[in-house]
Amino acid sequence: MKVFDPIHTLLKGTNLIEASAGTGKTYTIAGIFLRLILEERLTADQILVVTFTKAATEELKERIRNKLLMAKSAFLKGGSHDGFIEALVKKYDHPAWAVQRIQDAVVDFDDAAIFTIHGFCQRVLHENAFETQSLFDTELVTDPMGLSREIVDDFWRTHVYSLPAQVLNFFLKKISGPDYFLKLLTQKSAADIRIIPELEAPDLATLGDFEKIFNRLKDYWPLSRGP
Repeated sequence: MKVFDPIHTLLKGTNLIEASAGTGKTYTIAGIFLRLILEERLTADQILVVTFTKAATEELKERIRNKLLMAKSAFLKGGSHDGFIEALVKKYDHPAWAVQRIQDAVVDFDDAAIFTIHGFCQRVLHENAFETQSLFDTELVTDPMGLSREIVDDFWRTHVYSLPAQVLNFFLKKISGPDYFLKLLTQKSAADIRIIPELEAPDLATLGDFEKIFNRLKDYWPLSRGP
């Protein structure tokens, strides 16, 4: 295993870093961001940082911006208590240039490309709407449960509310309501899943005759019970 060195590791190519919680991942990312500003002369909006959650994104923004401010102060003073920044200061013979680069990054930090994964995807879709053939107001949904709920509710209103009373009563005795279909939908793992056997819609042509006979039976039943 090779220990990652944030101050000397080459900024070209690909680096895969394996680290558990609390081992300094955010600290390292902030340091690499600072090095890209100084060594690769990139602007804040040219560096992409992607993480998983909104909370992690906000933490990264705050930590990276603080790192830039700490580095600016260190170059002005000629040193820092932060080991990484101290080593970085010693690498540069022209601190005034470094201060200007960092100051520019701080001023433009609102344009920094620090996103969640879905936030980055949404930005790509918006900025490349023609190439991706997507709508300009495309919205990415991280939790599809709300859409699934709308689907089953629409199905319930369209196909269940309009059922004859007898069928509807039987229907309600067999299932719990729209939640039954929501559970089925969440269990669907394949887009083209096929349900076997394929059931045909019931023939309700004689339901009217059944209802007439049933009502007649209800009328005669009290009379036939006797005293």
